[in-house]
Amino acid sequence: KEDSCQLGYSQGPCLGMFKRYFYNGTSMACETFYYGGCMGNGNNFPSEKECLQTCRTVQACNLPIVRGPCRAGIELWAFDAVKGKCVRFIYGGCNGNGNQFYSQKECKEYCGIPGEADEELLR
Repeated sequence: KEDSCQLGYSQGPCLGMFKRYFYNGTSMACETFYYGGCMGNGNNFPSEKECLQTCRTVQACNLPIVRGPCRAGIELWAFDAVKGKCVRFIYGGCNGNGNQFYSQKECKEYCGIPGEADEELLR
């Protein structure tokens, strides 16, 4: 599936108007497009969450924390490269980037922060 993430989005030849998400490798974000309902390609996801969890790369951990201009008020996690840890932030629901995680655990695992069990082993 990750190879599909490198493709541009494809609306396909049908005429439906289904709001979907595709991974934009340049912006390292999942963006919306309207899918016609048939054919297209694998860079086509029903949710931003599924898109990010399938396609983002570890470089996302170095991206800035972006709330976006919308006002949905979704509590997410992001990696703060300055602090070197995962922090909570409020996401507006649009125009974000790949540095957004749906749990602290997901953020820590993705951005290479050792879990508490790992820290015990390191002592």
